[in-house]
Amino acid sequence: MRHTISAFLALCAVMGVAAFTTLAPMWRGFDAWRQIWPLVVVFVMAVTLFSLRNRHRWLAPALALGCIAILVPAIPEGLRRPDRQALADSDDAMIELTFVTHNLWGLSTNPVGAPSVLEALAPDILALQEATRNAKPVVDALESGYPHIARCRSVRLLSRLPILDSGCVRHPPEISFENAVPCDWELPPAVWARIELPDGREANVVSVHLTWPFPSAAQDCQRRNLARSLGQMDQTSMVVMGDFNAAPPSRALARIERDLALERRSVALPTWPSEGLFSADPSANFGVSPMLIGIDHVFAGQAWQTVSIEAGPNTGSDHRPLVTRMQLSAD
Repeated sequence: MRHTISAFLALCAVMGVAAFTTLAPMWRGFDAWRQIWPLVVVFVMAVTLFSLRNRHRWLAPALALGCIAILVPAIPEGLRRPDRQALADSDDAMIELTFVTHNLWGLSTNPVGAPSVLEALAPDILALQEATRNAKPVVDALESGYPHIARCRSVRLLSRLPILDSGCVRHPPEISFENAVPCDWELPPAVWARIELPDGREANVVSVHLTWPFPSAAQDCQRRNLARSLGQMDQTSMVVMGDFNAAPPSRALARIERDLALERRSVALPTWPSEGLFSADPSANFGVSPMLIGIDHVFAGQAWQTVSIEAGPNTGSDHRPLVTRMQLSAD
């Protein structure tokens, strides 16, 4: 009897989660399971291993089918690789820049040490989110080291290159709020800057922070309105980076990439939760990195080629910075 009950519970747990992940395109509540996909995999693997000693022989094949159903949505992410190229030779007319995006976390446990960590990454352009509350000293320290700054609400863009124009991302002028529905009003904290590159060309760069994908539909509204707003700008050399609160293989992230019409360069890169969520000690070493979920991303237009992209060191935030080196080829 004990084996039968445990087999039933294990089967219900694994098949239930498999059903939720499979039905993700239908409802954001189901898609929430894909957002925490690594945790789901750890859970079903633990249940499966625990059930290996069950005497019911039908249980192992049944659980294996459930595990396959859970793993299938992540196959495209595993097979995908961002477009990369080797470092250009010095005589090639290539512009190479380092972009860093980081959610500073308003409840940061180590706001004093974060500036030195971020400055050591030597970003040409630094995108910040949650630049408020405990993180305000970090913002002040970082801004003092950059000649060009764009601000909007809780997000920032700091640039070593000249900013020709900047502002908050706003609704396109054709939207009529006389006939608007509540969703039309939703826009995430986002700041854009038109930056002059070393060869005189220009690039539009955006720092953005989307809200959570559930339980409400607010992120869906923010995604659509953000894409409509950015669609008014030249996207060939555009870079959009920040905390999107959407992780692969969720449908939410796939829809963000589809609507922005830019290539996501942050493939299979977990950035949350960082050590700062659990310890105020910036040198804390847990042996195994706690980062499981990739909710920070970099999207870029076709003119940019990815040289390298990786998660940066612990700053005391619950996120790790995302460090991207990209090259812009000559016309």
